[in-house]
Amino acid sequence: MPKIFKQNKFALLGANILIIVIWVSLSSAVVNLFIGDNVPFYIYKIGSLIKFLPPIWITWFLWIKRGGLKR
Repeated sequence: MPKIFKQNKFALLGANILIIVIWVSLSSAVVNLFIGDNVPFYIYKIGSLIKFLPPIWITWFLWIKRGGLKR
């Protein structure tokens, strides 16, 4: 991890928010390309998992696993 993120928590928070916004917008576009109107309901749930699970994991990794504000 770059040194600026270890020293500045606002930079880490900004990077985390930026990563989440980029991921959700890109994954929404890709999922909408592949999901049609006549698909089973569980496909929509899988699309939601693809959209929101990686940002939750990134946030957990950056803030909880690596020590968060205690660094």
